[in-house]
Amino acid sequence: MLLPEVEQVVGKKLRLILNWQDDRLVELSLLWAEGEKSSAKLSNTAEELQQCLLQYESGVKVQWPDISFALEKMTPFGQKVLTALMQVPYGETLSYGELAALAGSPNAARGVGQIMARNRWPLIIPCHRVVAASGIGGFSGQGLTMKRYLLGIEGVLP
Repeated sequence: MLLPEVEQVVGKKLRLILNWQDDRLVELSLLWAEGEKSSAKLSNTAEELQQCLLQYESGVKVQWPDISFALEKMTPFGQKVLTALMQVPYGETLSYGELAALAGSPNAARGVGQIMARNRWPLIIPCHRVVAASGIGGFSGQGLTMKRYLLGIEGVLP
């Protein structure tokens, strides 16, 4: 099934802008919903994402739909980091250094930080679960307020 190029999924407080190309998710923008409602017809995958988003915001551990991500423009290291990050369970955090080690490069915490800052699929590839060894760290989505909100939903705040 060919997905539309751009779709908007709206939850209770969050909104996802999905950019598709050839049935692969090229980018996901994570924003505050600000009372917006979406009336556009969604693809089956976007409808699944919307249901998952609503459940997630209600504090339910969700299994995001199986989505094909356009990772080929990333470096091999970036691909390893994001693949390792997808294995971090709901409600758990790890440091940049710990993620670097999981990706096979234990001395690359700063490199992991750069990849997290450029993660094009926040929430689904859960960069909000990566924290600094000394505290919460940064967040590419919508800043620290969003990161705290997401970690609060999952019941973990560093």
